[in-house]
Amino acid sequence: MTLSEAQLAQYMDEGYLVVEDLLNASVLAPLISEFEAAIDTKARALYAAGQLSQLHEDAPFETRLALLYADAEEEAAQALWHVGQGKHHKTAGMFAVWTCPALLDIVEQVIGPEILAHPQFNSRAKLPDHEQTVVPWHQDMGYLQPDADDTFMVNFWIPLVDAPMETGAMQVIPGSHRWQTLPHERIGFYDGLHEEDMPDYARVVDCPVYRGGVLMIQSRTVHRSVVNSTERVRWSLDLRYCDRRKPTGRPDIPGFVARSAERPDSVAQSAQDWLRLFPGDSARLDPHAR
Repeated sequence: MTLSEAQLAQYMDEGYLVVEDLLNASVLAPLISEFEAAIDTKARALYAAGQLSQLHEDAPFETRLALLYADAEEEAAQALWHVGQGKHHKTAGMFAVWTCPALLDIVEQVIGPEILAHPQFNSRAKLPDHEQTVVPWHQDMGYLQPDADDTFMVNFWIPLVDAPMETGAMQVIPGSHRWQTLPHERIGFYDGLHEEDMPDYARVVDCPVYRGGVLMIQSRTVHRSVVNSTERVRWSLDLRYCDRRKPTGRPDIPGFVARSAERPDSVAQSAQDWLRLFPGDSARLDPHAR
């Protein structure tokens, strides 16, 4: 699938686009299964150690982590949350989503066939009413080194479950991708932007996205997530891509080549190829990872 002319125009002109029904359930299922297995393993270890009162074995993916978190002692609750949160999920399931042709075809349409899976990525487990997962206004470029300021990046926010606004979905400021990279400072748990330090803007757009859909933004598009007021976990991924020949703003961390017409021999074929970029690094979807 590629974007229609109207979709591409919106993405380029307004800095964001919601694409519905882009990813088949079969693309997301292996990664979801990995998370489920990791949470189960961690929960059983904490239960055996007396740090968890119930296993909630019959709860579905959308709610089990929230139930476990609520029943666990503070340190154990944080350990459970970190199973689903962060940059350590270098797995076959993550690789399969990141290299999905449906995503790469759109990226190629925007930046051409020399595609790097950018080293800055995240999985997110946004718990109900959880202050640590409410992210303030920010630009993704604000988290990168300035050498990448002219690198066009195609950024995807991908929910693994239905993400209506009440689950803590994204809001964007249309047209903010034309702003310069603004100075970010610490706001709560994240680097972000204060309203008074931002240029004037006309409107904020809510971006609910349902499983199989994606939100596309650019690296300077200002966006935030709101509080999750449900009893479910808003599971999601942040994945981004850029031209493999351009600076990434993360010179100390490698990305992997996802597609290349010039150098097809350089394309990563499996998660093992990705992991080889991190010799001695065992950080991946580890049920005991903190």
